Amino acid sequence: MSEVSSPYADVVASSLPSQAVDDDANEDDLMDDEEDAMEEVLTGNAQEFDEDKASSSRVNSKRVSPPLDNAVDDDEEETRESPVKKRRGNNDDEQEENEYVLEKENNGSRQVSRKKDKKNRNRTESPDINSALSGGHRNVNVAGKPPEAGIILKIYVENFMCHRKLSVDLCPNVNFIYGQNGSGKSAILAAIQICLGAGARRTNRARNLKELVRKDSNTSCAKIRVTLLNKGDDAYEHEKYGDSITVERTISLKGGFNGFKLFDEEMKEKSRSRKDLDEMLDKLNIQVENPVAILDQEEAKKFLTGKAADKYKFFMKATELERIDVSYRNAVEQVAEMEQQALRLTESLVADKELLDEAKKEVKKHEEIGKLEVKKSKLEAQYAWSIYKENLAELNERRDKLGLFEAKAAKRREELLQAEAASQEGENGDNERRDRLDALIKEAEESSDLKKKLEQDLKRAVEPQKQYKRQKIELEKEKKNAERALLAANKTLQQKRNEIAAKAGSAEAEQARRNEVLRKAEEILVECKAAHNELKQNVTDSFRDYENLEPQVHDARKSVSQVERRMEAIKSRIHDMTSSSANSLDVFGQRCSQVKKMVDDFVSRGKFSGPVLGPIGSYCKIHPGKEEFAKIAESAMGPNILDRFVVFNDGDRKTLQSIRQKAGCGTDCGIFQQSQHQRYRIPDPPEMDGIETIASVISVQNDLVFNCLVDNAKIDERALARSKEQSERQLLGRDNNGRHFMQGNKLKEVFFLPKGDNWKLTKGGNIQLISNTRRMNQSIGVDMAGAVREAEMELQSMKQERNNLNRQYSKLEHDHLEQKKLWNKWKRAMQENEKKMDDAQQTIDDVKAEETNTADMDVDTNEEEQEVAEAQEDLDRINENIEKVQEAIAEKEPDIVDVKAQLEEVTERNKKVLADLQDAENSLTQYHEELARQHDRIEKKRQKLEQYNQIIEEHSKQIFAAEVEVEKHLMVAKKLTYIHQVVDQRRKERDASDDNCESLQTSQCIMEPTGEDLEGIDVPRDLQQMQSPDYYKARVERAEDRIQEEKERRLNSSRDDYATALDKYVRAKEIFAAKREQIKEIHTSSSSMRSDMDVRKARWRQFRDFISDYSGIKFDETLNIKGSSGTIEFDHANGSLDLIVQKDSANENSQQKDVKALSGGERSFTTIALLLALGEMLETPFRVMDEFDVFLDPVTRKLIIDTLIQVGQSMAHRQFIFITPQDVSNVESSSTLKILKMRPPERREVAGGHTQQTLDFSQIE
Repeated sequence: MSEVSSPYADVVASSLPSQAVDDDANEDDLMDDEEDAMEEVLTGNAQEFDEDKASSSRVNSKRVSPPLDNAVDDDEEETRESPVKKRRGNNDDEQEENEYVLEKENNGSRQVSRKKDKKNRNRTESPDINSALSGGHRNVNVAGKPPEAGIILKIYVENFMCHRKLSVDLCPNVNFIYGQNGSGKSAILAAIQICLGAGARRTNRARNLKELVRKDSNTSCAKIRVTLLNKGDDAYEHEKYGDSITVERTISLKGGFNGFKLFDEEMKEKSRSRKDLDEMLDKLNIQVENPVAILDQEEAKKFLTGKAADKYKFFMKATELERIDVSYRNAVEQVAEMEQQALRLTESLVADKELLDEAKKEVKKHEEIGKLEVKKSKLEAQYAWSIYKENLAELNERRDKLGLFEAKAAKRREELLQAEAASQEGENGDNERRDRLDALIKEAEESSDLKKKLEQDLKRAVEPQKQYKRQKIELEKEKKNAERALLAANKTLQQKRNEIAAKAGSAEAEQARRNEVLRKAEEILVECKAAHNELKQNVTDSFRDYENLEPQVHDARKSVSQVERRMEAIKSRIHDMTSSSANSLDVFGQRCSQVKKMVDDFVSRGKFSGPVLGPIGSYCKIHPGKEEFAKIAESAMGPNILDRFVVFNDGDRKTLQSIRQKAGCGTDCGIFQQSQHQRYRIPDPPEMDGIETIASVISVQNDLVFNCLVDNAKIDERALARSKEQSERQLLGRDNNGRHFMQGNKLKEVFFLPKGDNWKLTKGGNIQLISNTRRMNQSIGVDMAGAVREAEMELQSMKQERNNLNRQYSKLEHDHLEQKKLWNKWKRAMQENEKKMDDAQQTIDDVKAEETNTADMDVDTNEEEQEVAEAQEDLDRINENIEKVQEAIAEKEPDIVDVKAQLEEVTERNKKVLADLQDAENSLTQYHEELARQHDRIEKKRQKLEQYNQIIEEHSKQIFAAEVEVEKHLMVAKKLTYIHQVVDQRRKERDASDDNCESLQTSQCIMEPTGEDLEGIDVPRDLQQMQSPDYYKARVERAEDRIQEEKERRLNSSRDDYATALDKYVRAKEIFAAKREQIKEIHTSSSSMRSDMDVRKARWRQFRDFISDYSGIKFDETLNIKGSSGTIEFDHANGSLDLIVQKDSANENSQQKDVKALSGGERSFTTIALLLALGEMLETPFRVMDEFDVFLDPVTRKLIIDTLIQVGQSMAHRQFIFITPQDVSNVESSSTLKILKMRPPERREVAGGHTQQTLDFSQIE
């Protein structure tokens, strides 16, 4: 049955629990669920109808709404719940605060919250509701009950209204809070309202929440906490929260968290969801929007001053009767809309019936084409069998060829075995030749060893002779020296003899000359000594100044060089950035843009079978606030990572490799091959200040690129730190054995600033430090234009700095050079002075020596003659030694000649052995060549055999493929035969049927045949007699042409083809049946719902009357305490409520119908009386009343306080909080009553100052 629009079903869905029912389901199975849902409508707990949903919903099944069974036992009346249930507002700060409808859930049905889960949900109103009045009201407040879940244990505020910090612990039963005006009493009430979900306007203190934050320059937010009891049967998720639940609300002025938090009894955060808060308030029946539950100052002031209609609205809203009444009216409107929908559907059935008949006629016109289709299906089956026959014949032919190739291969295999056997026999000759060669090699080695030994012997024999020859050479040299010494001695003797003869006649003239030379030399020596100290001091001073300037010059030169290197680096960076500015991808590599362009071209032409991603750097960004780790993160990933491309199969890798070759890439634009997976889940970086990972610094948008970097760059295993000390302090730990281990999830290496060095732990737990030799660059997240501008500005600054340093360096260099010249000048002057001093001293020494020599002149020549004799003796001795060495050389010559002869003999024999060895090697080489030729012939035979084996393998593959193809054609033929049989059978069944339109639909959908179905199809017996496939193909084409001609002929008389006509018929029939069923369902449901709504409306009136009468009784009872009496007059028809108060219950003349005529105290007492009367019907865990005793005289005030205490203590399981500006110190505190006093505020009169300081809280027991 097709989907149809059913607005009436939406009405049921919006007011009753959703439940789909099949057409043949028993309606009695739904009676209980529907009855519960309608009970919720009556008691005010069902959700309001949503007209938008009602107009757009679609259903697939019936929904029923049987009348409610009103039978109920009389005993249940005594214990049933009050129909007045809680409703909270779900208001924002700027919304009105007086809504009591719970936020609806998305499933369209509202969860009904019950205060007492153990009570029966199916309770109904007793037929005689007045029995509750005559027999006493229900006993829901049993004495001795423990405090129930939801009462307030503690209130804490921070920077809220006038309080900086305030903490209030409350009694679970009765609490009085009093203090002067401005002491912050009402702030406690506002804190309860705001923290439990109310808006700012509900407090009547501010237009929005931010206005409630304490006015202080240092205040950025306010916090409110309310701790609720969570014990007993009504506890909310006790296993999760424990015995108490703390609700915290934060109000932020400058951003940050704004919202609610729920804590358990151990102050562990459990939720931040507003939905969880709402569910908790529902469960605990807390109604912060109900003015009877929480009465603030404004509500108390205007409560009795309004008109009668306003009081009646207050009564209806406080008891939630108004919301239930609105829900009833909406339901009635929806039922009326359902009946209108049924009327429209009934009118449209006539046209739908005409369309159905017309569609059926059109279908019958196309029946004749089915016979042609049966014939065509038979021809298609024959065509498939003919193809199977043809392929089977080809398969048999291939099998025959395979047999021939296998026979030839067997023959070639036999020839190969024979050739290998012959080759094995020939290998024995190889062993003989190798033995002969080994013997000759051994003989040659022995001969070579003998030759080496003889050469050593010859060397040892020749060595003494060589030593004697070296001695002879030395002696020859000594002989020449001795001859020269003898010649010199003779010459000296002759000179001595000549001098003795010459000096005897010129002694006096020489003495005069020596005196004059001595005088001049002494004068020069005195002058030079006088100038020496001054010159020495000048040299010392100038050298000191020169050395002092030298480090300054060196530093200046170094500074200039450093600046120039920095300028070159900046120029290179500008060049790189400028050259890559045309394409942002070039920042990752010079050829990235070119390769990317070629890849995109290949992708557009479909050359890649999978995705190609790259360069990797284009998918990376730096996380905001982590720019300081950008360079070290790129350095830690390793070189040539960001310019790589990622592929996912071998074919794409080869294609991309060809692109790299065309682009001329060397190491640029490498390739990663990766498998495709979902994004890896990696551990979070360690929660340590200053410790990051590459993955936490670099953001990767693409999941596949992220997985590639995890696999290849280990971005999840490499940590980043600001310094080595910090990284070791935070990441290194020691185990019990004193070995280091790495803290942090999965970290393997740690890279740290400023140079990008890194350390890691070896298997032994030792630290391995690795220095970074590469320059750290940043290419991710670089603004090229801005970077170029900054670099150019930095270059200009460097140029200015270089010019200044050059000027300083030039000046220092000039001063240094001048000082060096001055030092050299003084040094040369001192050297010249010292030379003059040395020359003068030498002259003096020479003159004095000459005088001494002249005075000591000797005419004896014996010494010279002795020297001549000694020289002659030395010469004779040397000649004698030379003769001895020559004799020793002659003695060694025979031994040397003998060893030389042996050596020559061995050398000749070695030559013969080497010749034989060469012949043997040539023979072996020729043999191996012949053997290689034989192996070549064997290899050719083996290759021929391999060719046959390959042919056999290829034919086997072809046969296997042919077998698969034959099997495929066999299955196709069987399938087409099966289809033909099914179609033919259905055609016969349709021909035998009176109304074949239903079967026409099924004939178009033939189920896929199973294996068992195909096994039942046999190969035709006349398979070999079948014609060729072309024959059957031509017949199939002719049959298709005939069918097409027939269809065109049908189309000339009909606008639709067969499928369209059939589809129209089926849809028309479904629509017609669906509308009839829909009309039936609407009539049934609307009748049931109208009857049920009448019953529920009557019960609602009974509840309203009961609440009205009961409230009047309690109102009069409370006034009787003061000696007054009163009644509440309800006019439900006109919607008005009036209070009649008789000041003196014994004096009817004191009766007042206008409450405004009462005094202020009397109005306050009347307000309390009415609130207590209405509060009896309320089952909230706590009630709050602010300024309840305004305008009361002391006596009346004491009476009302005593009454409030009595009422509160009679309901020990409930909590009451009374707030008043008047003194209540005369009330005695107890275990069930607590009195809390606010500290008086300190006033300030300074202009512009705060009018109230932060208040502390003191309490009086």
